[in-house]
Order: sequence, then structure tokens, then C-alpha cells
Amino acid sequence: MGSDDRGFIGGTAFTVAGTRLRSPPAGAPGDRGDAGSRDPHNFLALIPAANFGLTAIAHPTFWLYLPAPFPDVIPFEFVLRNEQQEVVFRTFFELEQTAGIASFRLPPNSPSLETGKKYRWCFLCGNISRHGWIERIAMRPEILLQLETASPRQRVLLLAECGLWYETLTELVPLRDKLLSQLKTTTLEERLLIYADNDLQYEALAELTGFEKISSLATLEADWNALLQHPFVRLHEMILDRFV
Repeated sequence: MGSDDRGFIGGTAFTVAGTRLRSPPAGAPGDRGDAGSRDPHNFLALIPAANFGLTAIAHPTFWLYLPAPFPDVIPFEFVLRNEQQEVVFRTFFELEQTAGIASFRLPPNSPSLETGKKYRWCFLCGNISRHGWIERIAMRPEILLQLETASPRQRVLLLAECGLWYETLTELVPLRDKLLSQLKTTTLEERLLIYADNDLQYEALAELTGFEKISSLATLEADWNALLQHPFVRLHEMILDRFV
């Protein structure tokens, strides 16, 4: 690997609107879903087009998207299998009926994903099933050091650059929710401090110049759109909701 290569594996690094994302070396069979389905319990799995994503943690978070509110509460089933198709973990859970992005974290008491191993996961709800693959890889020590000192947004960009799909979403979506909540009840001075702490210079400039038509989190929205439109991901035609 070259000196500019921060990834952990082979594959190609693409840059779209400033968001650099490293792709895995190969895809895998899977089905992340179709937003056009008329099934009342339709949902999508937020996974790259290759149906394969990387993680560096033992109990990662998986992300789903509900294009429309569910008409009723119906349980989801989650099944995790190893490469020999043996069931490693199975559980049931429920989500809120509202439309939008939702998450499911592998419980701490479930078996840890082993480094260097691939797993096939599957979500089932009613007549719908979505499935893909995940592999746990080792985090290089120098990357861990960079993450410790990075701002929240810099962490998102660094994780994406390393090809860690699951961690990228798990950092980006909660960061949006946290900042939207903080910015609702703050003064101008407090908002400028929040922007500075989170590497959001564009938003700070908009506040200072009084350009109110700019979204309060335009930078994160641009990061999100770039991620969805990425040639490795291609989710932008499925998820039409605004990020902020």
C-alpha cells in the first residue's frame, strides 16, 4: 500500500464530494431491497451495492430504512450465520412504526464477530427479507490514534476512508441527531462553538453572514448525499428523505 493508503484491504478508493470511501475487494450475494415495493412492511437494508461491508468491532450496528410508516407493530427477526451457514445468533426485536432510518445493534451478550471472518446476516419482517455480508477486520494502531484526536466529523470521514461501512453510518447518523438537538436551544455564540468543535466551518460562516437559507448542518447533509451517491454504494435513488 502507498503512503496515502489508509485502508485495511485491497480495493479502490473513490472520492465523491470530499467523501473518500474504500471499497471491499469483491461483492457478495444479497438483497438490500427496493423502495418501490408495495408491501406494507417493506424495508431496505443500508448496505453498499456489493452487499458487503466491513467492520472493526465485535458487536456492530446494522442500519435499515423504512420508506413508509408500518400499518402495525410487527416483529423483526435477525439471523447471523457464519461462512458454513451455521446459525451464530438469532433474535427478535421491534421498531417504531414511523418511516425513516432505524438501527439494530448486535447485543453485547451475543457472540463476538471474529477478526478475519465473514458472516451472512438476514433481517426478516412479514413477507420481506433482506440479507448481506459483513467481515470484521483489524484496526491498525495508527488509525486508532487518529480517531482518538479527530473531531466527530473527521472521525466519520476517516472511517469511510478506511472502508468501515458500518462504523461510518453508526457515527454519522447519531452525530446528525445530536447536533440538531443541540442547535435548537443555543445562542449564536454557543452555536459557533458547536460548529468549531465539529469541524463545520461552512455553517459557522453562514451564521456570521446571516445567510439563513443554508441548512444548519449543510456539511453533514453533503457528506450523507455523497455517501449515498458513491459508486460503491448507490443508495441515493432508494432513500429520498432529506438527511436534515
